[in-house]
Amino acid sequence: MERLDLRLVEYFIAAAEELHFGRAAERLHIAQPSLSQQIRRLETQLGVTLLERDSRNVQLTSAGETLLREGRKILSQAQHAIQATHAASSGQLTVGFYGSAAAALLPSVLRSFNQHHPAFDVSVRELLLGNIDEILDGKVNLAFTRLLPNQTELEVEVLTEEARLVALATAHPLAARDTLTYADLGNERFVVNPVVQKPGTPARWTAEQRRHGLTGRVAAEASSIQEILALVAAGSGVCLVPAVVAQHYPRTDIAYVPVSDAEPAVVSLAWRRGQLSPAAQAFIQTAQQHAVETDLQASPDLAVGVWE
Repeated sequence: MERLDLRLVEYFIAAAEELHFGRAAERLHIAQPSLSQQIRRLETQLGVTLLERDSRNVQLTSAGETLLREGRKILSQAQHAIQATHAASSGQLTVGFYGSAAAALLPSVLRSFNQHHPAFDVSVRELLLGNIDEILDGKVNLAFTRLLPNQTELEVEVLTEEARLVALATAHPLAARDTLTYADLGNERFVVNPVVQKPGTPARWTAEQRRHGLTGRVAAEASSIQEILALVAAGSGVCLVPAVVAQHYPRTDIAYVPVSDAEPAVVSLAWRRGQLSPAAQAFIQTAQQHAVETDLQASPDLAVGVWE
């Protein structure tokens, strides 16, 4: 069976990205003749030509394009394996969160986890809305998100859900209303945030708009709660937000009004597919337990069937 030397893959990726052996060698801190020799060695092992080069140009072959794409995945997986191994042996856990997704649960979950699992060292990191790279790369072990299962390549566990409000500038004609419906928002332009990092308006948001007969007019995209609220306060547009945002981000220049027919927002935990460390497994169990307790306190009639 053919085996890939990860060091050679790293050398090839540098050469393929730079398309210049001198710059690639400088980036790798090795001599250019040595880099050329290692690339030829890799080509010999695989039995294909990866780079077409002459005195002036370096170009990827079709085989080279494939190895560049797959090689990046291989190195990412290798780095993840290293980080996961170190984290498992040291008891370290990095928990990320997006915007308001962790506002209600994270403090109590952390307190309980630290109390019952003092051997594990937990750090917390805020992530940009729509960017899951840090989870995929293994820099973040778990993250509180608004994702649904099968929405990305991540494993997702829905913990709870909450009502949504519309954030409007206080000067907006609808700001004084006690409640609104989607029909009241038919002429509005919305500030949106990407659910996953890809071009275009978020598909899930667009589908919801269509279900309610709205055209899905977008005023702007934002990558953080503070950006969203700044745009809303400036009158650039309105934004549908989870109810917890009104509690944690009160502002005199913004009104939060319930939208009675808006679908609820979810709070979920997301992680990279694969084997979880004992620390991650314990954290997920703690979060699940706190989510159930929070739901029961908020609505005593909701028990196991909270999602039905």
